[in-house]
Amino acid sequence: MAPTVIIDPGHGGIDPGGGTNALFAEKDLVLKISLYQQRRFAELNISATLTRTTDQTLESEARAALVKSSGARFCLSNHINAGGGQGAELIYSIYGTAAFPRAMALELQAAGMAVRRVYTRTYPGNAKQDYYFMHRDTGNVETVIIEYGFADNEQDAQLLNTKWQSLAEAVVKGFCTYNKLPYTPPKSQTTPPESPAPSTPGTGQPNTPAADWKQEAVEWLYEQGLLTDATWRNQVDQPLPLWAEAILLRRLYEKLTNQDEA
Repeated sequence: MAPTVIIDPGHGGIDPGGGTNALFAEKDLVLKISLYQQRRFAELNISATLTRTTDQTLESEARAALVKSSGARFCLSNHINAGGGQGAELIYSIYGTAAFPRAMALELQAAGMAVRRVYTRTYPGNAKQDYYFMHRDTGNVETVIIEYGFADNEQDAQLLNTKWQSLAEAVVKGFCTYNKLPYTPPKSQTTPPESPAPSTPGTGQPNTPAADWKQEAVEWLYEQGLLTDATWRNQVDQPLPLWAEAILLRRLYEKLTNQDEA
């Protein structure tokens, strides 16, 4: 049975990738992201495979051939950018649809990574041909190149180094949203039970932590798939930024609309 999606960790082997800095090598970080996504897709009963699973040198022709022959409908080509910018970039084929990368871009924003642009690029002198070989040479597989941020931007680099799993999850969530597939947050994000509350001095009665009911409410948002970034689990008293509120409301609207249509 052909996979639904093939995940391509960019570079590898003798090619470390340009998105490399003192914190990480691009080839290593995108491999971690890709392996994580494959596992999450499996948990969601979505068939997924990879172009490489180790630190392997993979030439352009061989990489594109693996994608083309995979039988997959989609390809996620994972990369880290460099060159003086900031934020994620998602590049899709001139023969693809912007709706697919935009769904993932929204989730990357919700996870805390700014999105610089979602775009296509044509080959110089030929407006009917894609610029990138991952679009030109992968046949009917709808490929999106995902640049998760800039390795030479301090803010992006720190986020990639510490929150790469949240960013990888954001793409999984966006993929499911676009394809109208069931999505549940990873079990690893579940908050462990809290220790019993200490007694209030002089009363012998246990404290009822002020955050208990707040935490319960936040956990409900995760259970419903309205929140996906685990950061907010430990920030129950912090207000969501406006863009995050907008995404939460959009997800709630989509959930209610889907229920009405059912």
